[in-house]
Amino acid sequence: MLTEQRKRFVEEYIKLHCKNATQAAINAGYSAKTAASQASMILKDPEVLEYLREQKSRLESDLRQEFVFGASEAYQVMLEILKNPASRDADRINVAKDFLDRAGFRPQERAEAPRAADNNLLEQMAASAKTLEESEDALREIQPETANQHELVADEDPPGT
Repeated sequence: MLTEQRKRFVEEYIKLHCKNATQAAINAGYSAKTAASQASMILKDPEVLEYLREQKSRLESDLRQEFVFGASEAYQVMLEILKNPASRDADRINVAKDFLDRAGFRPQERAEAPRAADNNLLEQMAASAKTLEESEDALREIQPETANQHELVADEDPPGT
C-alpha cells in the first residue's frame, strides 16, 4: 500500500515532467538532505512505478478528452466562418482548404523549378551528347575506308596458297 507521501511524490514528479525526482521528493515533504536518495529508492518500488504509470495514463486520457472537446469547438468556429457570407473570401477559402486537407484531399505538389545544379547537369549532358554525335559522325567517315580495306585484303590470296 502506497503512503500518502509517496503518492504526493508521484504527483510532484509528474508536475515536473518526470525530470527532477529530487525536487519532487522535496515538494512531497521529504528532507532536502535525503531527497536524492529517497527519490532514487522510491522510483525503484514496483508499487510506485505502477502508480506512476496509472497516473500518467489517466493524465493522457484527460488530455485526449480535452482535445476532443477543443477540436469540436474549433470545428464549429470554422464551420461558422465557412457558412457566413459576411466572412472575408480569403478566410472562407482558407477554412475550406483546411477542411479538405484534413479530410485527405490535398492538392498535388507542384514541380519545383530546376535548380542551378540541375541546369549545370543538363548542360553537361547536352555537351556529352554533342560529343557523342561528333564521335559517331567521325566513326561513320572512317568506316567506309575501313570497309574498303577489308575488301582489298579479302581479294588478295592468303599467304601459302
